[in-house]
Amino acid sequence: MPAAPGPPAGRRATHPKEHMNHAEEIQTREGVAVVLYGKKPCVQCDATERKFKKHNIHYTKVDVTKDETALDFIKALGYSAAPVVYVSTIEGDVHWTGYDVEQIAEHITERQDAA
Repeated sequence: MPAAPGPPAGRRATHPKEHMNHAEEIQTREGVAVVLYGKKPCVQCDATERKFKKHNIHYTKVDVTKDETALDFIKALGYSAAPVVYVSTIEGDVHWTGYDVEQIAEHITERQDAA
């Protein structure tokens, strides 16, 4: 079965500046920011959140059903499914959709500055 269309997993961020980026605001303050864009009900959103909590990762959760600007932002990134995880660091930003343990490990749980 062919893969669903959309941005490649873990692609580097390029986004229109007119859309609000929650991660950039936090990254400016703290060096690394993790934002979980999700909704209820969402099994993959819940699994991602459990993984963050298990590893004591500081993150911001944004409900895209209640925040139209956030929904516009993830749509501008090319996503139409939740969750979208957005990681902003001084080196650059990366984002993906779905519960992806490899991306979480590479970009969050194995980073000293993300914990």
